[in-house]
Amino acid sequence: MSVSLRSCARSLLALLFTAATSVVAVADDPLNLLFVGNSFTAGGPIAHLVRDLATDAGWATPNVQYVAPGGQSLGFHLTNPDTLNAIDAGNWDFVVLQEFSTGPTDNAGDPAAFKSNATALYDRVKLGSPDAQVVLYETWAREASHSLYPGTFANPAEMQAQLRTHYNDAADNYIPANATAAVTTDVSVAPVGDAWENYLNSGGTIRLHANDDYHAGPNGQYLSSSVLYSTIYGRSVAGRGGLLASPADAAVLQTFADATTGMTIPGGPDGVELGPLTAGESLFIDFGGDTRTTPGNWNNFTAFLTGSSLVNVIDDSGATTTIDVTLTDGFSGVNSAGNATNTLGYPTTATSDSFYTGSFDGHTAALENRAQVTLSGLDPALDYDLALFSSRTGTDGGIGRLSRYTVDGQVIESDVSDNTSNELVFSGVSPALDGTLTLDVEVSPNGTGRFAYLGQLKLTALAIPEPSSALLLGVGGLAWVGSRQRRAC
Repeated sequence: MSVSLRSCARSLLALLFTAATSVVAVADDPLNLLFVGNSFTAGGPIAHLVRDLATDAGWATPNVQYVAPGGQSLGFHLTNPDTLNAIDAGNWDFVVLQEFSTGPTDNAGDPAAFKSNATALYDRVKLGSPDAQVVLYETWAREASHSLYPGTFANPAEMQAQLRTHYNDAADNYIPANATAAVTTDVSVAPVGDAWENYLNSGGTIRLHANDDYHAGPNGQYLSSSVLYSTIYGRSVAGRGGLLASPADAAVLQTFADATTGMTIPGGPDGVELGPLTAGESLFIDFGGDTRTTPGNWNNFTAFLTGSSLVNVIDDSGATTTIDVTLTDGFSGVNSAGNATNTLGYPTTATSDSFYTGSFDGHTAALENRAQVTLSGLDPALDYDLALFSSRTGTDGGIGRLSRYTVDGQVIESDVSDNTSNELVFSGVSPALDGTLTLDVEVSPNGTGRFAYLGQLKLTALAIPEPSSALLLGVGGLAWVGSRQRRAC
């Protein structure tokens, strides 16, 4: 991404960042949820995954039902007795409608039929459940290697763009204009496909599709249900159980679900609104063993393996934030032989131990290893200063401990042997548009050492950059990053 494009996007995000909204204020009583679709709904089943996420968050366990025979469209459901009986039973709080996966596309479907059928089902829902909210479950594009490309669609981006356009048009325009039931603001889109696209475009390696490059695998089902949970309950999915996904994968996918829906309020009915760091605020992380943690308003990272994470870390005032810290590539272990003193005023519990990566088999073998720390939940409209301190006594027999650190394309190297005063600062680094920032730690190829170290991290948010009028031109196409509600602002 060019500097000017990133500046445009971040200027837009500065305006949109506080615009995330809940679809509905949910009562403490259990919700009644009906899901209508096909195999994209039956897999999981999605209704049960949403139910379990809600229960895990502390909500009263919702009553869920789904009608989802494989390969069917909303037009089928208009005449299917099982669907109509379920809808007519009434007393639904939410009804989720999922169209056949190519139906709302220009190249392979019939968008007009999709919108007409969705409207007819909307009217049917409102007859038996006048207060129900209808959620359109936006699905995802086929995997890039699927046979639909490049014949039917040029690529997944084209397919997803058509899905997004027609789902949003149905909710924003077609249903309100054509429904016979009284229409207020009770139809919305769960941007599941957008969350899939945002994750897949990030270069992440978690497999979302099943082996057929079509349906959702377990991780895809988890991401889909996370977006639907947030859309229905108006809460962030951060910190929820992994369900089908591993804890490490769940933590990553939660970040993308929240970045897409814009939800920041955690937990259940008593959730407290969280935010990222605001300008001038900082947070501190101590990487080291569990016997030498740092008290006060520090976050202690004691597990060094891939997938380990801290969720909703606190800032320097002790306030909980939206920021999560995950080891997307783990370290080799913990070292407790750092210097007991430093000239920077940091607690010795933070500076005297560290995580390390490398190899006991020597310098060449050490170069094959890398650790990576990913910070997520940052405000993409802000720049940040990232300060690092690492220390290890001794020079490892004279070969040194030259460590390389990389953030946002910037590289800084430092020999941490007997360090008491050298703090490395990455100034004005920018998170990605999904609010993530990565730090790579590895042995420098310019030295002869075997190990690299990370002892502590300080993150400070800087002031929002002033956008120029020129850079504000032409940013409309970037609004896909947020939810449908954001695009409508």
